Amino acid sequence: MLRGLIFDMDGVIIDNSDMHIKAFEIFLARYGVSDPFTPDMFGRRNEQILQMLLPTEIYESKGWRALSEEKEEVYRETFRDEMVPVAGLLSLLESAKSQGIKCAIGSSACRANVEFTMDVTSIRPLIDAWCCEDDVREGKPNPEVYIKTAARMGLKPEECIVFEDATAGITAGKRAGCHVVALTTSNSREMLQTTEADLIIDDFRDITIEQLKALLG
Repeated sequence: MLRGLIFDMDGVIIDNSDMHIKAFEIFLARYGVSDPFTPDMFGRRNEQILQMLLPTEIYESKGWRALSEEKEEVYRETFRDEMVPVAGLLSLLESAKSQGIKCAIGSSACRANVEFTMDVTSIRPLIDAWCCEDDVREGKPNPEVYIKTAARMGLKPEECIVFEDATAGITAGKRAGCHVVALTTSNSREMLQTTEADLIIDDFRDITIEQLKALLG
């Protein structure tokens, strides 16, 4: 029985993949780094991403948390006025709430970004719980974030459907025991068809609560 919906944030609540790529470009240029952020890094914690992209001496001297905060400040300040919910999201959230289905966010993003996104998109009143990188020890594809998010709603993972755009997140959702719906915001439909996603949609206009209930059988 469907009792909860869990939304990844970046690429799911907001179609912001290009924004994060550009924010990383601006941030990395400050440190003379030309190696780009690549789409396969989506879904991972900044701790992992920064260790992959930055020289060891910078990573260790400044610390990943300070570096992460600096990068996310670039993101928020640069793209604040461009952030809108993915098409159909608000209608789906409202429909879920009207039927007693809880809604939550399970994200690899930092707490400040989750708070910022809920407010800039005006979805905070529709969200029952959320979990971010500050709340877990292991990032996606480890299932910890989705297991904890379901628990914060008082639900079992198998009672929840996860919405994801990143391959690491899809794996995390399935490992947690959830069904997973993938969005084509960050990866092509062809790429997503090679994952364990139970269903692939372009945006939330492609799905209804009734279809989601049927997905859980």
